[in-house]
Amino acid sequence: MKATWDARYQSTEYQYGINPNDFFAEQIANIPVGRILIPAAGEGRDAIYAAKLGWEVYAFDLSEQGEAKALKLAREQHVQLHYVCADALKIQFPLESFDVIMSTYFHTPPEIRPLVHAKFIKWLKPGGTLLLEGFNKRQLAYTSGGPKDANWLFDTDTLALDFKSLDTQLNQEIIRTLDEGPLHQGEAEVIQLRALKKG
Repeated sequence: MKATWDARYQSTEYQYGINPNDFFAEQIANIPVGRILIPAAGEGRDAIYAAKLGWEVYAFDLSEQGEAKALKLAREQHVQLHYVCADALKIQFPLESFDVIMSTYFHTPPEIRPLVHAKFIKWLKPGGTLLLEGFNKRQLAYTSGGPKDANWLFDTDTLALDFKSLDTQLNQEIIRTLDEGPLHQGEAEVIQLRALKKG
């Protein structure tokens, strides 16, 4: 998996663009600035956007090539990121240390997904916000991006179960048009989630 992502990010072109995910930009505008975690941050578009808004940004990704491109873009944009190359199952952060976690198109094998999502919950501060956008299972009919295995894709029931301990405010499957670099282009079936950690 790491080799796949390193190869994808070797291009000088930013494969998912340099602008933030639309859903993330919309949601983060309504949340007071604090400390944010961007898992599977790739080439850094969401992390850099948050840093430009004044957030203290932590990010990680499996790909060293992704990390290098993210840090290069951060220097060009004159912002700082706490970015590390690490596996989601191995990386550790202090419990209850983030005000927001934004998961943007972070798809994993089905046996890994609930383990990763459980870590997100532990890392969120009480009152913190979890944001997620990814492809839903109907995305297999489209060519706008995403895994080609339905087991790697999301649905509302799966996310409701993974995040049942949170106060879910939004969990919806919609069709929208992606314009995020060469690898996310065109009509897509996505899922969007916003949930708060109680307490």
